[in-house]
Amino acid sequence: MKYIRILAAATIIIALLWACEKDNTGTPSISNTSVSDCHTNTDKLAVKDMSTDSIVVSWTGDNNPMQIVHYNMVLDCGEPNIITTVETNGNTVTVIEHVGEQGLTNCICLYDNSFHINNLPSRPFTLVIKVESLICGNPVLATVYEKFFE
Repeated sequence: MKYIRILAAATIIIALLWACEKDNTGTPSISNTSVSDCHTNTDKLAVKDMSTDSIVVSWTGDNNPMQIVHYNMVLDCGEPNIITTVETNGNTVTVIEHVGEQGLTNCICLYDNSFHINNLPSRPFTLVIKVESLICGNPVLATVYEKFFE
C-alpha cells in the first residue's frame, strides 16, 4: 500500500511537471537581427513610394522561431542602430522597432529590418509590430502590423 501511494504521488508530480513544461515556452525574445543601410534614391526599394513598407512574417508554429522581415521601414537618418524589443501582455506579443540613438530629425531613411522571435506562446495570440520614430525630437509610436495567430 505504501508503494502504491509513492507511485501515485510520483505520477502526479511528473504529470504536473509535464503540464508546466508544455504550457510555459519561456519569455519571447529577439534574435538574428539584421538591419540594412539607409536606402538611397538609387536603390530599387527606395524608388517606391516612401509610405510603402511591407512586413513578411513566416512561422510554422510549434516551438520554431517566427521570422520577420520589415522592408522599407521609415526612420530618422543616422547610423542604422535600430533596436528591436519584444514584450507580452496577456495574449498580445508586441514588437517595437526604434532608433537606438537619436537620429537626424531633419532627414528620414528607409531601412530593412529582419529578426526572429523565439519562445512564442503555444496558445492563440495577437502579434503587434510598432515603429517608434522621432518627430521634431519627440518619439511617436505607430502600429504597422497586427495579426491574430491561432
